[in-house]
Amino acid sequence: MKTRLTLLLLVFCMELFASNTKKSDIILAPLFQDNMVLQQQSKVPIWGWSEPNSEINIYTSWNDKSITAKSDSSGKFTTNLETIAAGGPFQIEISSANKIVLKNVMLGEVWLFSGQSNMEMPLKGWLPNDIITNSEKEISEANFPNIRLFKVPREISLTPEEKSGGSWKICTPENAGDFSAVAYFFAKNLIDKLDVPIGLIQSTWGGTPVESWMPIDYAEKIERFSSIRSDIKTEEQNKSKYQNWIHSMEKYDLSNLLYSEMNGFMDSNLPLFNNFDEDDEAWEKHEIPKAFETEFGNIDAIVWYRKEFTFNGDISKEGYKLFLGPIDDLDATYLNGIKIGEDEGWQKDRTYNIPPKLLKEGKNVLAVRVLDNVGGGGIYKGNPSIKNENKVIVSLKGDWKYKMLGCFENPSTFRLFNKETNLKNRPKQLLNEQSPTVLYNAMIAPLIPFNMKGVIWYQGENNVWFPEEYAKSFPLLINAWRNNWAQGDFPFYYVQIAPYNYNSKTNSMAAILRESQRVTMKLPNTGMVVTSDIGDVDNIHPANKQDVGKRLALWALNKTYGKKDVVFSGPLYKSIITEGNNIRVNFDNVGSGLFCPDTTLTFFEIAGEDGKYYPAEAKIDGEQVVVRSPKVKQPVHVRFGWTDTATPNLFNKEGLPAASFSSE
Repeated sequence: MKTRLTLLLLVFCMELFASNTKKSDIILAPLFQDNMVLQQQSKVPIWGWSEPNSEINIYTSWNDKSITAKSDSSGKFTTNLETIAAGGPFQIEISSANKIVLKNVMLGEVWLFSGQSNMEMPLKGWLPNDIITNSEKEISEANFPNIRLFKVPREISLTPEEKSGGSWKICTPENAGDFSAVAYFFAKNLIDKLDVPIGLIQSTWGGTPVESWMPIDYAEKIERFSSIRSDIKTEEQNKSKYQNWIHSMEKYDLSNLLYSEMNGFMDSNLPLFNNFDEDDEAWEKHEIPKAFETEFGNIDAIVWYRKEFTFNGDISKEGYKLFLGPIDDLDATYLNGIKIGEDEGWQKDRTYNIPPKLLKEGKNVLAVRVLDNVGGGGIYKGNPSIKNENKVIVSLKGDWKYKMLGCFENPSTFRLFNKETNLKNRPKQLLNEQSPTVLYNAMIAPLIPFNMKGVIWYQGENNVWFPEEYAKSFPLLINAWRNNWAQGDFPFYYVQIAPYNYNSKTNSMAAILRESQRVTMKLPNTGMVVTSDIGDVDNIHPANKQDVGKRLALWALNKTYGKKDVVFSGPLYKSIITEGNNIRVNFDNVGSGLFCPDTTLTFFEIAGEDGKYYPAEAKIDGEQVVVRSPKVKQPVHVRFGWTDTATPNLFNKEGLPAASFSSE
């Protein structure tokens, strides 16, 4: 009797379970696609959506096993796949009412690459100004079918998203040009030593600060962003009004255009206001130089500027040049109705030769069309002028007339203003891609909890103006990602920003930020690549990404993959010892010894109790550097590489540069 009751109860439970489960169509999280790489020898979460309480069957070919998952009341399901050692290709079959077959799946090592433009910069470069060394040769030889890249599209969101776009691409000469150059060279070095498939997930956006990439509960710990929750609430209230406003305009999709092709597009499709006698009586005015955001608020736009000026010089003389300073991002420039130049690059000075006899006695008209589709914009810095033999003949500073043609809904979608458009009635937008938490929400949150080996990070240039704050904000980001991924203290390797002329008043803002990056290595399982020897003080996007990727791989090979014979870092400051009027500096990671390729060490300074620093003599003594200055009798502190543009010459014998530091 007892046995019969047990059987009846079992049958009842099975029928109840069957009545509460069903089959329905499945949607997978965006990372689960053909050609993907899964982390080897791990429990890999797989997730997606169906109707609530649906049964989902998952088959994996590498172990010939099937597992079952059930969606919850919201329709989401999550389960883990047990992966074996590296190999492939394999298949994954996910079935319920429909069946999804993922093909050409590899098991290997998966890394997430994130940050701003130096991480985003593709292997093909951004021509003509930002190139990658030997780019064409590198691309032609990029035949690595076991390297795969997933690129997360640029998006912002006020709240964490579950889904994003993107697809996995196999590394071939046809695809490699679009890969992050740093990620590619990292993978190329790794696959050479490990001989396993490498999966690269790229989530990057140029010109963005660290706070954009962290969740709100971490961003609000930074004093500048303590009000971010209320800012987001206001933005949510304005969102529908803004969408109605911008969707009332004609739409242009620019996603298939190279940046170098945009001037041609504008010449063909948008109103031209370059003529000498163009009626601009109704145009507004504002002072130049000035950034878009200062004048118009948070907006990315295409704007025509016009400046009428009087020329009383010798029009027959040759050699006149127009200087406009840097323009963010792209311009086309006309004088008296004739195009005299066009260029791109937000930090590149615009200097255009004026053709002979184009200048007129008396009235002249300069017209400049400016396109900015991300971040800051405009003719924003410098002293616009006409010069001859480097002497200012006409100053162009002051009021310019302007007419805004339209604005960008996103970096690749332009909206042309119509006759009814009133910029002053534009619903207020507080947030953009540079705002706290918006990139984490749209470009990181959808990736969690995808199993990965670690993170590679290259960012900091956009936080140079708040360098001390970075010592707090950067560790906050690392802790946030580790906590939300719940995979422990996974490796987090990053690149110290390179020397560059930021035109800061103190010439030390970048040095302080580099120090903030250096001290972040106090966090467990972190590592920093130094780039002081491979930067470009005149270009914020250095061409040598080969060594950046290689040096990141050295950290991973030694610290993550246990190859202890690999020297992974240059000298890192450890401590100081004061000896009379000398200071001895101790270093970690000296490799097989300290090395200077020149006769004299550079960029060392020391200070006494008064805190005033003087250039110092520095000499290598074994695994230490001895520093002194005749101007400091009782030294207390030493610092090294302490300018924005410092390119010091202390290395270890393996050729890896020492990191800048301050003993304070």
